Parts: sequence; structure tokens; C-alpha cells
Amino acid sequence: MCVVGTAMAQQSLDRAGFQQSAETTNAPRELEGMTMTDRRGEHLPMQATLNDESGKPISMQQLFSDGRPRLLQLGYMRCPMLCSLALNGLVRGMQGMDWTVGDQFDVVFISINPAENSELAAAKRKGYAAEYGRAGGEKGWRFLTGDEVTVRGIADAVGFPYKKMPDGEYAHPAAIFVMTGDARLSQYLPGVSPTSIDLRLALTGAGDGKLGSTFDQFVFWCHQFDPTTGGYVLWAFRVMQLGGLVTAIALATTLFVLYRREIKVRRLLPPSKMHSHSGVVPPV
Repeated sequence: MCVVGTAMAQQSLDRAGFQQSAETTNAPRELEGMTMTDRRGEHLPMQATLNDESGKPISMQQLFSDGRPRLLQLGYMRCPMLCSLALNGLVRGMQGMDWTVGDQFDVVFISINPAENSELAAAKRKGYAAEYGRAGGEKGWRFLTGDEVTVRGIADAVGFPYKKMPDGEYAHPAAIFVMTGDARLSQYLPGVSPTSIDLRLALTGAGDGKLGSTFDQFVFWCHQFDPTTGGYVLWAFRVMQLGGLVTAIALATTLFVLYRREIKVRRLLPPSKMHSHSGVVPPV
């Protein structure tokens, strides 16, 4: 089966950190070695070609031709537990955003099981687009299949481990891989329940300053990804920088107001009073 043990155990493993060994989390034996490798900054193999929902070949270069950031998931469509949890969690996270799949960003699911075909992919695409419930969702959400060598190359590029078990199912972790518009890995979101805020912050970062409003960019600047929690947290250093900037602006504003007031007083005083006010005694 896809995951041995409870979903809670798997989520605990996924959120334990990218480099932490599975053996240290009391994970089931079948999940030993399922440790994701941090490959942020790496590009997907652009010439890698998969099959789309209609069975037509599509390369990574074609897939990323519009320059939009993408959320990438790897798993398999007949997975009895974990992949469904991860897909459902992603739907909930995206439903909480005002950005829409197919507009500001796209989603790509790649099957790690070479036995799965395009007919199944088309059905999954239609079903999850309906679950998402927004116009254009099906256009921006792809379910792709491919051969073992091609898919393994893509999985290795983002540091995603998986292996086939004796019963024919696959053991693997769960994560969202956030890709830039040029197919570079920007961030990981481990686990099966990414929050809307984490998705928005990760996509803002992957957008290279082109996605989101000025406020979105500011909020992203104030947060930092914490691999121990699998999400974004307020960055204390940025808060200190912001506090120092606000203090400097407040001080400069106060000094400017006092200066302007002094100039105004000088202009209203007669010459004799102005000399007295400035501390200079006029000649007798």
C-alpha cells in the first residue's frame, strides 16, 4: 500500500525536516530511506517528455512555456491513502486563496507509477477540477503519466524518493514542490495539508516579484520558511529591521516638524525679538 501506518505518522515524518533520517521518526520499515533531499534552485529536466490526459506527449519546456509558477505533486492516482490525502489537502488550501488555478498559477501532478495511463489521468483531472469548483480549474491542473526513467529523472531533480513495494504499491513521502516560471525548484511544502497562507507565500516567492501585489511582496519579505514546521513564520530579523526603519522615520519626522516650527516662529517674530529669541543681545 501507499503508506504503511496512519496518516498522522506519515505527516509527522514529512514535517520532520528535509534532511532528517526516516529512522529517527519511528517510521514504518517500508518508509525507511524515504528522506527528501533539498534541491532548491535546481531545474527540472526541460527535455523530459510525459503524456498528457489525452495521451499526447508534452515536454517540460512546453509545460512551462507560459512562465507561470506551478505547484508540483508526485504520487500515483490509484494510491489507496496518502496521495488522496495530499490532493484533497491541496484542494482545501487552494480554495482558501483568492488566486485561481489556471490564472496566477498552475498545478501539475505526475504519476510515479508507469502502469497508470492517460485515461485515468483524464478522469482524475476532471474529478479534482470539479472538487476545486472554480472556472478554469481544469485548464490549469494537469495530470501527467510517463515511463519509469523519465519520471525518476524528474523526481530526482526535486529530491523526491519513492520505491515500489512487493505488493505493487509505492512508498513515498508527501510534499508540494513550488516551481518558478522557468521550472526551477523554489520551495518545498512537506505534508498533506498546506495552508492557504503558506501556498500564497511560496507562490509569491516563486513568482520572482511578478506574482501578487506590493502588499503580497511585503508580507513575503517579512516571513521565512521554517523546515521544522513545514511552513512560513514571521522572521524576527525582518521585524527588527522594520522596527528600526519605523523608528528612524518617526525620529526624522519629529525633527523635521520641530525645524519647520522653529522657522515659522522666526518669521513671525519682529527683528528685535528674533535676536532675543536666538540668544543674541542687540547693541544699545
